[in-house]
Amino acid sequence: MTLKEIYNFEKEKPTPAQLLVTKIADATCREEATVRQWLSGTQSPNAKAKEKISQILNIPVDELFPANDAFCEESDNDNFTKI
Repeated sequence: MTLKEIYNFEKEKPTPAQLLVTKIADATCREEATVRQWLSGTQSPNAKAKEKISQILNIPVDELFPANDAFCEESDNDNFTKI
């Protein structure tokens, strides 16, 4: 395998950040685009999604989503249906 082939193979692998987005999207039954909006602060996960994220990362909800954080706005949609 040439150096260029190795490079091209490696650059196709998902980054740890991409893997995290996928993990959260799968766990909360949301699209990856929705998770990216949560991460950018343009949308907020609802209470059930926050709890699920807390469980999979093994980090308390209040640590992941502090009260003064933009993520803390509650949503009316508490189901886990993919959107």
